[in-house]
Amino acid sequence: MVAEVLSRRLGYRVSVADCGFSDRAQDGDTFDGLRTAVTFGGTIATVAELSGRDLSRRNFMLGSTFAAAAFAEPAWMAMTSGPARDLAEGGRIGRTDVEILRSTVRHFERLHRVHGGGRVRPQVVQLVHQHSRAIRDGNYGEAVGRDFAGALAEATFLAGLATVDSGRHALGQRYFAQALGLAMRAGDQSFGANVLAEMSVLTIDIGANSVDQREAGQAGQHAVSLARSAQHVIGGRATPAVSAYLHAVEARSLSLLGDRQSSAVALDAAKRAFDRGPCDEPGWLSHYSEVDFTSDIGQCLRDIGRPQQGIALLERAVADLPAGRVTSQVKTRIHIATAFLELGEHDQAGRITGEVINAMEGVASERIAERMKRLRKRAQQCGATQVDERLA
Repeated sequence: MVAEVLSRRLGYRVSVADCGFSDRAQDGDTFDGLRTAVTFGGTIATVAELSGRDLSRRNFMLGSTFAAAAFAEPAWMAMTSGPARDLAEGGRIGRTDVEILRSTVRHFERLHRVHGGGRVRPQVVQLVHQHSRAIRDGNYGEAVGRDFAGALAEATFLAGLATVDSGRHALGQRYFAQALGLAMRAGDQSFGANVLAEMSVLTIDIGANSVDQREAGQAGQHAVSLARSAQHVIGGRATPAVSAYLHAVEARSLSLLGDRQSSAVALDAAKRAFDRGPCDEPGWLSHYSEVDFTSDIGQCLRDIGRPQQGIALLERAVADLPAGRVTSQVKTRIHIATAFLELGEHDQAGRITGEVINAMEGVASERIAERMKRLRKRAQQCGATQVDERLA
């Protein structure tokens, strides 16, 4: 009874053991945050519990490991389910609440791009918990309910990005799974495809960091499946920039597998899609412009054995990136330094690495730190002492 009362009051599940009592239940605590509920109410309850546990337990999910295969169930759900039909009726939550939530998400997105996820994660998780409880306990019409769920999906997705950027991949994986569930319950296949694409990108990063070739290959296969699931979910509703982004992610995942021919085909599809623009793009992709697309293409060219062409595009991208896109500037420079290593131009790689280190001041991003570790490892393999010494 104590555990039940506290759970209702706090907005997330409190176990008997959390209260200091002996838990005599046979099954114990089975919550893992990866499963996506089939109903709107169930999805909201899961998001409230996930974010609540995250806020109340400093070490929540720290012992868990990232598993690319765990994304399969949410992806399958997204491809086979439709919008929710169990939305409440009433008027306590209105359009203004939706607009405020979306504006707040955009604000934190900008901070994330400047300072890294480590700086904004606590505030974003608090935002998700606060608004998931509001929609769980509130009353609203069907149209407002869908819009609010869509905005909450964007907030939950940002919580996933910030959590991964803080080095907690397994916990971030759970936020992505629930963001996907919210997007599909809201009937927003476009944003659902974006979540699937980011699942693919995260899986690519994990695979690229793996020292086990078999694990890297499995990550590549999962990443390809997720990228193609994103294209399936959005279907013919993709705008030019969204379609270009999804094909670019597919090309990156294929390059991880070493499939240069298929990666080149996906790149061509990305270019054709981008050339269809300009068009009214969704707000969550408002930052994705020609400079971002150029960077994606450059990275893909580098990965499929065309580093000279990749460098040309990546240097153009880093020159055109706005001053506020600090994390993107750092990541792009890391790509350039890696490409110079592949060409054997160690002096150039060392120069770019110095720029990366200078730009990193004030940025809290474990994701970037992991890429710098990967860069140093590659420098050691190539005998590039200039880069190795700078990153030591």
